[in-house]
Amino acid sequence: MNLKHTTNRFFFFSKLLLVVLFIIAIFTGISLAEDKANVLKIRWIIDEALRMNPELQAAKLRWGASTEKVLQARALDDPVLGFTYFGEQVQTRVGEKQAGVMASQKIPFYGKLRLKGEVAKSEAKVFEEKYRTLEREIIAKTKSAFYELFWVHKSINIDEENKELLQRFVKIAEVKYATAKATQQDVLKAQVELSSIVNELITLEQLKETAIARINTLLNRHPGAPLGTPEEVDILELTVSLEELYEKAKEISPELSILKYKIERDKAAYKLAKKQYYPDFTFGFNYTLIDDLPSTVMSSPVGESRDSYTGTLSINIPIFQKKKYDAGVREANARLKSSEMAYKNMENMTLFGVKDFHFKVQTAERLVKLYRDSIIPQAEQSLKAAEIGYQAGQVDFLNLIDSQRILLDFNLAFYRAIADFGINIAELERVVGIELLKKP
Repeated sequence: MNLKHTTNRFFFFSKLLLVVLFIIAIFTGISLAEDKANVLKIRWIIDEALRMNPELQAAKLRWGASTEKVLQARALDDPVLGFTYFGEQVQTRVGEKQAGVMASQKIPFYGKLRLKGEVAKSEAKVFEEKYRTLEREIIAKTKSAFYELFWVHKSINIDEENKELLQRFVKIAEVKYATAKATQQDVLKAQVELSSIVNELITLEQLKETAIARINTLLNRHPGAPLGTPEEVDILELTVSLEELYEKAKEISPELSILKYKIERDKAAYKLAKKQYYPDFTFGFNYTLIDDLPSTVMSSPVGESRDSYTGTLSINIPIFQKKKYDAGVREANARLKSSEMAYKNMENMTLFGVKDFHFKVQTAERLVKLYRDSIIPQAEQSLKAAEIGYQAGQVDFLNLIDSQRILLDFNLAFYRAIADFGINIAELERVVGIELLKKP
């Protein structure tokens, strides 16, 4: 009986334990999901900005509108229809003219419509590349805003840790002062440093709100909309050489592509301006309604009365406006030369940007490795040694505070270098026109 009772209790507690573990698993899963959802991922920001940014959407609409101009530019002018009514009847041999109908169509000289279409098509390509350029700018701004927020979060965490460390130093100094092993100046110095950290935290909180507002603005959200904690950033080595970046920039850069298509547009416009010396043709057709002769009038020797029709051909004479067309050619040529010079200038600025941001990326990459692998570990060891030495009375408080301040500055500089690396990579990608670093 006791064995059966023991067995029943065992099964009861086993079921109870399973229920408890199930509930724990559920709440743990919810907690992990909340933590995961609270992580701000850079890829999500980029995708959301490309989808929601109103400036980018406006540029896309302008691009779409410009493509609709190509068909319009290639189309003929509307045909002209006319109607004539003879208030006073005009007598002819075959009858009286009652009314007339006319139709005409203007046909530009051969090649003019094609060149107008080329101008409109190149202009549409300009708007397309402007959209691509803005797209790269939005991505760069988004990445920069993310890295700034990342740095602010890390700086706040570091200052919070140093705040706790200084609070411990204050207690140590107070204990030593109470036992006459330290001066009051040590306590005051620790309190001043603690106040300095608190002041820095206030400033960082302001920077945090600014960074959040900047991201939300890019995402077309309310500036105060909450964002999660930025995900950890991995520093990936830039393996593309400087010469390769130069070539890619000249080939892909949207800013250079804009000017390439402007040159194509202006070349077509220049050819079109020279075509204005040639006349355009207007073909016409006239149909006249003629009433039969009255019976009192002798019949026409020609025979039965009938309506009449005529065909016409007219051309404009551009030689009388030669000065106007000469000015148009000079204007088109000047625009073409201007676009060519603008392209050369932009090419120089693009290559300079590649060189500048490539150097900044390399500098930030070296600083990250130097702080992480050498400077910060040494500063941590120095702080530990100074704290032990101060407690033993072998190191004065000023050296302890200096060691703490140095480590704080190095940690802040380390994450500043990580943020600078990401920001400069983003700017380099903007200049070149492609993504250079992709996570495996």
